[in-house]
Formats: sequence, C-alpha cells, structure tokens
Amino acid sequence: MSDVDRILVVDDEAPVCRSVTKVLAKEDCQVDSALSADEALKKMESKAYDVVITDLMMPKISGMELLATIKEKYPEVSVIMITGYATIKTSVQAMKLGAFDYIPKPFTPDELRSVTARAIRRKSLYLEGREPEKEPIPKLEIPPEVKGKEAVMAERVEVELAPARVEEYFYLREHSWASVEKDGSVRIGMDYIFQKTAGEILYIDLPLEDEEIEQGGVCARVTSKERRIHKLWAPISGKVVEVNSELDKEASLASSDPYGKGWLMRIEPSNLEEELKILARGKDIS
Repeated sequence: MSDVDRILVVDDEAPVCRSVTKVLAKEDCQVDSALSADEALKKMESKAYDVVITDLMMPKISGMELLATIKEKYPEVSVIMITGYATIKTSVQAMKLGAFDYIPKPFTPDELRSVTARAIRRKSLYLEGREPEKEPIPKLEIPPEVKGKEAVMAERVEVELAPARVEEYFYLREHSWASVEKDGSVRIGMDYIFQKTAGEILYIDLPLEDEEIEQGGVCARVTSKERRIHKLWAPISGKVVEVNSELDKEASLASSDPYGKGWLMRIEPSNLEEELKILARGKDIS
C-alpha cells in the first residue's frame, strides 16, 4: 500500500470503526470513519477515497443503498461490505451490483489487510481502464442455432435467466467463474480481477475431493508473493469431484491460463438453477 491510500470506514457501531481504523492505520493508510451512510456521503463530497469499507446492515440508509450511490457517483471507488454469516447470499448479490468484496464477521486483522490491499489495486486497474469486459475471454464453441444471440448479464437479481448452455461463463464478479460441463458438473476458476489484485501467486490451497463448498463461502485460499492469504469465494455450491493437481506444481497457471490449464476444481452442483440467477452472466464471443 502507498502512503496516499485513503480509506473510509462506515459502521453505525463506533467500536467497529475504531478497530478497523486501528488495523489499517498501521498500513500507512489515511483512514476516516463515519457512523452512517449519510455522514459517509457528505465526507465523500469533500474528500477523495480509494476504498470504502461499509457495514451491510445499517439503519436508515443500508450498506446496499450506500453501495448503489457510490457506484453511481464514484465508480472508481472500491467498496468492501462487512457482513454477518446470515447475510452471505445478500453479499453475493452486492458483488453482482458492484461491490468489490465482502468480509464475513468475525474477521482477523490479516484478513482485513489482505482484502483492503486487493481493493486498492482494484482502483488502479479501474483508472488504467483494465476492466474485466475489456480483457480477452476464451473463444467459445457456440452451436449455430444460438450464434448471434448474446447471453444476458442480469442487471437485477430478480431477472429470470434462460437455461445455461455448455461452456457459458457465470461470474461471482471480482472472484471466480463457473462453467457448466456437458455431464452437468460445474468447472470453477479464478476471475481476472482476483488474479490481478492478489498479485503473483505462490500457492493455492484447494479443498479435498468429496468436500462440500457453498456459494459465497471459501473455495480456495491463495497465497501471494507478499505472503498475504486471499480467500476466493465459491460461485456455486456443491460437492468437489475433482481438483486440478497441476496447480500444486505450477500455481501460476491460475493466472496465465485461467480458462484452460489453470482451472481450479470441478463440482457436482447442489442448487445450480437458483444460484446461477445470482451470478453475472458472461457474453458469448462468436
């Protein structure tokens, strides 16, 4: 982190603001706090911030409403949501609507530092114009009858999606992608933005076969060259049926060839139809 990184912490509980501020101040960040979304927006009018860390559940103006306003007025700012376990599904929806990431309570100082470091790098990528939509996506083999039709990227969670097609990508934005295989299993990999914000990857800790993973929960832990451990959220729930053993030999494949040799795992989904509705849907490239 540089000495000019500016962070705004928003939580209606003053002790939470103080503890987050204390941790990040040691990282040479300039940290301000606000006890409400309204106070936060007033501060943002007079000062530029790189990252906003906000509680999801707040009175009057919620964290979700604050997110919407920030994405409209300050799209370059990375927003991290602080959430409880019971609101993980809402947190996944928040990422679809523009949140950079979320931190489930309780979290450790190291977890807070890691996600904040990634969020700061995320803003740099935004300012460089390196958005996911502008990055190369593998060419898909699309059946002739569907060529010319773009897959829908739902703007709202309530939108009903057409059935998923084989080799179509669904994203838990900023984290992971999912692709439905011909046998009904789901292949999972690392999203472009996660790769770039985590930095050079040294090691990836994957689950064991037959282990259950949950959408929005941890499906991998990525250790970077900086010795930070970054949690990768699962895009789909299910039982792990295969992991990519090649990553034990060469973890960098997850960055250099994420849609090919760098895939992470394959799962047998448990609630595929409903969970795909929460994810962002990628566009076909013909």
